[in-house]
Amino acid sequence: MSGESFFDPLDFSDELETLTPRILDRRAVSEWPSADYDRAIVQSVWRFADTVAGNDPDLWRKDEFGAWINRLNYGKRQSEFGWEICDVSLGRGNMGLMALRPMQWQNYLDQVAAMTQSRITADGLRNTRKLL
Repeated sequence: MSGESFFDPLDFSDELETLTPRILDRRAVSEWPSADYDRAIVQSVWRFADTVAGNDPDLWRKDEFGAWINRLNYGKRQSEFGWEICDVSLGRGNMGLMALRPMQWQNYLDQVAAMTQSRITADGLRNTRKLL
């Protein structure tokens, strides 16, 4: 996001942070930028996260790797429960909304790193390094 909270009018992050441990090593937080998505897309992508019985699905879900994410912490990398929208179509063409996945921010950074690494592949009869 561009420095401001996506949910400013409903931002309870200060109260939430008093209930959750803080990330101690902020140097580990990458500066890889996340894309800005409008509210409708963020809400649509949130629905792809897994619901967990006994938890309010409007606030708490898990990403595809099993990490907790909190709806109000979209784009907040300083939060243990912050999350990003990962476009898994990177290098595969436009797959639309189906390619957008909600991910805890650390899982997001790991996915982006994995998707943007170079690979050795064949180019005719020779091998060559290509970036995805």
